[in-house]
Amino acid sequence: MSKQQPFGVQTVYQIKVKGHLDEHWSEWFDGLTLTYDAHDDTILKGPVIDQSGLYGLLKKAHNLGLTLISVNQVEINAEEFPSSDKQTSDKQNQGETK
Repeated sequence: MSKQQPFGVQTVYQIKVKGHLDEHWSEWFDGLTLTYDAHDDTILKGPVIDQSGLYGLLKKAHNLGLTLISVNQVEINAEEFPSSDKQTSDKQNQGETK
């Protein structure tokens, strides 16, 4: 079982779907970054605010008729997603000042 994030801290997910989605779909998928693997399948990656947000992204993929390959929670990379790391630091600092 994965460690639960504090309330309001975004978790970074990687969603892999079959086929090649053009870069313009990034905005429709709430700004997730799109990359491609060796099989030209699409990997959407980025911070998601909560489980409801994740389900919303999965529903968008379903509505497009995309074949879901995998969904994984990934470690936060502060350089790649600085706002997620900042939120984590802000929450930790708030806890220390109480």
